[in-house]
Amino acid sequence: MKDGTEDESLLVAAARRGDESAFAELWSMARSPAFGVCYHLTGNRADALDALQDTQFAAWRNLSGFQGRSPFRAWVLAIARNASHSVIRRRPPLGAHMAEVAEELLVADPFEDSVARLADLRRALAGLPASHREALLLWAGGLTYEQVALSLGVPLNTVRTWIHRARGRLRTGLADG
Repeated sequence: MKDGTEDESLLVAAARRGDESAFAELWSMARSPAFGVCYHLTGNRADALDALQDTQFAAWRNLSGFQGRSPFRAWVLAIARNASHSVIRRRPPLGAHMAEVAEELLVADPFEDSVARLADLRRALAGLPASHREALLLWAGGLTYEQVALSLGVPLNTVRTWIHRARGRLRTGLADG
């Protein structure tokens, strides 16, 4: 792990000096988990892509603020969370309704079973309290409990409780659905 941390530190230092390829390598490791957080928080692909683009731009622009106390990916996931909330705040009131209509259209697709399972997961996630959902998504994105606690600004035991409860509710919600 130490080598990975040293490699990441070298990439961060190079990116801070303006090396776009170093930032691209850092971003390639964080992009997929960041998209997952954006998608599950915003609830649709278009908003998730907007939030992901905002995340990438903010990470590049604020790289000097990355202190290295956690992995770069953890820092990016915190930015993705904030970017997702910003996209949601900018969303027109009809956005949620249109996403539901689009989801119903997708279920009629030949991949109906797979899409239906994904729709069930999305509904189960949406049914969680926001704090529990965010903690679970950050943890599922690869952050440790400690990193989730730092990202959300809450005590470690609170994060453990939220994730435990969220997993239980998801398990129950998916078993019933």
